[in-house]
Amino acid sequence: MNTIRPRYAIVAATVIAMPLGCRDSNRTTAAGHRTATLTPPPDFGARIVFTKLSEHQQQDETVVAELYIMNADGSDERRITTNTHFDIGANLSPNGMTIAFHQGFGVQCCSIQLVDVDGSNERTLTTGMWPSWSADGKKIAFNAPGVGGVGDIWVINVDGTGLTNLTQTPSGEARPDWSPSGQQIAFQSGRSGNGEIWIMDVDGANAVRLTDHPARDEAPDWSPDGRKIVFQSARDDSQFDVYVMNADGTGLQRLTIGGGRDLDPAWSPDGGQIAFDSDRDFIVEQIRQIFVMNADGTNQRSLTALPSDNGHAGWGRGRAVLP
Repeated sequence: MNTIRPRYAIVAATVIAMPLGCRDSNRTTAAGHRTATLTPPPDFGARIVFTKLSEHQQQDETVVAELYIMNADGSDERRITTNTHFDIGANLSPNGMTIAFHQGFGVQCCSIQLVDVDGSNERTLTTGMWPSWSADGKKIAFNAPGVGGVGDIWVINVDGTGLTNLTQTPSGEARPDWSPSGQQIAFQSGRSGNGEIWIMDVDGANAVRLTDHPARDEAPDWSPDGRKIVFQSARDDSQFDVYVMNADGTGLQRLTIGGGRDLDPAWSPDGGQIAFDSDRDFIVEQIRQIFVMNADGTNQRSLTALPSDNGHAGWGRGRAVLP
């Protein structure tokens, strides 16, 4: 296992825990951003991986937090992990065979884990949080301590080799998301003095800030065609909502006005829907459930329900291959 030093401390997303096959077409948009051509396999986008915090609200929430997988309509929930740790931030590999996630151990945080989609063959990759697969499934980007012990964006090969720090700044970076073309990584950073959405090349060069607002902008997620980025922001009220913009930072649009916190958006593989977490139905208790909406913000509906707290949906780039 690769272990990153110094002592673990991360400046990550505001909310890092509850309640608290593409092919590059080499096409470019008018802004010069490369887009991807999708070749959907059968049943594309049929599965969502997520964290179920607890079957009973009285249980110790730091202990009972496991990964589950379900159909895109919320049916056929299946448990993936069974342990005494906190499993969160799940992402399906492009071929739909493996889930990457990060795991906490009480007060100790955190490791990047890989597990087969049927729950077998769990293994530790390295220290860190919020893994994101490269388009070819050969690398994983994540955040972990770097310069000054705060968060940097790192990449590692899925076999554990090639560990590289991409950002090396003292400002704190987190929540990387690999572009469908494989050429860029979106992430959140405080390097401008406030939490904003940035993009950079996969070697860490040519970092560009996309948002500029006094409120925090966090948790970016690329659309499957590479043309848009969805993210969470508190820019219009004291609660987080889901926003979308073009991949060059233009065309900002607010998608949710839910009354509670709307968090952790994730595109469906076909680009037609966005999953997100919301506590809009349980604002006082701050109990989150997984919602889904059309890409333009219409038809918002919940996929999960009590008694558990459910969140951090990961749709992934490919479908889950289950027996």
